[in-house]
Amino acid sequence: MSGATLASIASELARIVGAGRVWSGQEARQRYPGDKSWLTIVHAHYGRPLNQPELAAAPETVEQVSDIMRLASRTNLPVTPLGGGSGVQGAANANLGGLLLDLTSLNRVREIDESSLTCTVECGMNIMAFDAELSKRGLTFTHDPASAEWASIGGAIAARGSGVLSTRYGNIQDHVLSLEVVLPDGQVAHLPAVPRHGAGPELSQLFVGSEGVLGIVTAARVKLQRQPKARRFSAIQFPSLAAGIAAGHEIMTTGLRPAVIRLYDAKSTALSLAKIVGSSFNGETMVLMVEGQHETLVDLESRTCEQICKAHGGQILDGQVGTLWWENRYDMSRPPHTPQLPQIWMTMDAVSDFRSIEGLYHGVTQAIAESIDPKWGLTVKTHLSHWFEWGAMIYSRVIVPHGPENLDEAVALHDQIVAAAVRATLAAGGVINDHHGVGMRLAPHMAAQFGAGGMSLLQGVKSGLDPQGILCPGKLGLSRKVPI
Repeated sequence: MSGATLASIASELARIVGAGRVWSGQEARQRYPGDKSWLTIVHAHYGRPLNQPELAAAPETVEQVSDIMRLASRTNLPVTPLGGGSGVQGAANANLGGLLLDLTSLNRVREIDESSLTCTVECGMNIMAFDAELSKRGLTFTHDPASAEWASIGGAIAARGSGVLSTRYGNIQDHVLSLEVVLPDGQVAHLPAVPRHGAGPELSQLFVGSEGVLGIVTAARVKLQRQPKARRFSAIQFPSLAAGIAAGHEIMTTGLRPAVIRLYDAKSTALSLAKIVGSSFNGETMVLMVEGQHETLVDLESRTCEQICKAHGGQILDGQVGTLWWENRYDMSRPPHTPQLPQIWMTMDAVSDFRSIEGLYHGVTQAIAESIDPKWGLTVKTHLSHWFEWGAMIYSRVIVPHGPENLDEAVALHDQIVAAAVRATLAAGGVINDHHGVGMRLAPHMAAQFGAGGMSLLQGVKSGLDPQGILCPGKLGLSRKVPI
């Protein structure tokens, strides 16, 4: 867009949100450097930032978001919404320019229904702050990701996020009952309050995981829980990963629902779990936590889970291991454990049914380990952290201790690792992402996951809702259409 056009749009934005909430050019890019993905960080380090907004604005109400989208629709202005910026896939980058829409000022709790245990909360509300507000009433939001101190409710919904308690309470889509969404033309859609029971298809879930491509989630009605009155921790060492998986399979398919089942492979036990709890371990180790309102039931469920683990060769360790893990569970996401350039780092999560989960684990970890020349010293450590009644997911942390000094070579090495993990995931019958979203890292592989028919369907939905292509152009592996 010409400078005159951008100046005119900036003036209109200032009229909508106030002059102090609009930024242009370099000021906008400095204020919003992008998300926390390696791709974003390494490109910025080499002076070739992926996040290139020409404008940025910070609305405070859904009405302002609606007015902004009407302006964007009228002027063919690309718009990229931004929440807490904690994403690790590059989704929040305005890599094709346009307007970066900071939603963090939409941060109000609109209503808490203590009878129904639901809450209507705005998209920019920080997850940790939200849970602190609920705790004053003895309630909790059981979506508990490692990024809770940075992430927003809307960001979790956009990326289809998960947290450590998902085995009992589900991923974010299981928390969402209804959404308020601003569509690309500025219309505000208030979707039915009770999902899967109203007339017609379930529309709220269309926007969960869509990363802002189809519409901007401005508020959500979500499920709450009462704070648990009892909680029990266990730690179990297994003779093999297969034995641990078999125990988890039996737990999940016999009606038990611990809040946490976290099964570490031998390398992850030694390099991650041992650091978290301050002890040394050998072999595959499971951390298990049961919680609930009724102490008798919690005790019974915990003992039953332990009995199942012992039947599969598990050795029960001191329960303090589990307690220490809980108290320090996010330490590995914070300094001094966070990786730094010139390292290359990523997490590759994949999910499958129980029939395929062992093959998925072995295929993906081997593919990652062999994806690049051994001279780079790549390490991969994997745990299974989210379990379902039908399957589980693997979460592989990948580190190259010292990547190439040249940006293009470093990105090529990164992409080579990702491609190998994707191929192995699909070959094993898995799905290439569980809860981190697609972003720029996985966008090139969406067609391999969805197939031609699936991508045609997704493109059709996008084109129907956003015929001008102004929301997040080029994301989710869709057409990189940029308005003229």
